[in-house]
Amino acid sequence: GGGQPVSMANLRGTSELCRNHGIPFFLDACRFAENAYFIKLREEGYRDKTPLQIAQEMFQCADGCTMSAKKDGLSNIGGFLALNDAALA
Repeated sequence: GGGQPVSMANLRGTSELCRNHGIPFFLDACRFAENAYFIKLREEGYRDKTPLQIAQEMFQCADGCTMSAKKDGLSNIGGFLALNDAALA
């Protein structure tokens, strides 16, 4: 199942693997803030970084992200797809 936090080390490794094989790498952004805080608490070198700084680093690893706005009570329907490449948007 899903819903598990991911370490920055695993994000970087997955990003590199995807780039090496020409595969776009997308994040599920539904719980990005919680994940950033989890990294801050548990991963070496991140204790002094803000969750915002960590989230920015997380998203820099990806080509884009998807987000279901229905999660966490943001809305009753909808979501978005965000891309880091203007040519794809």
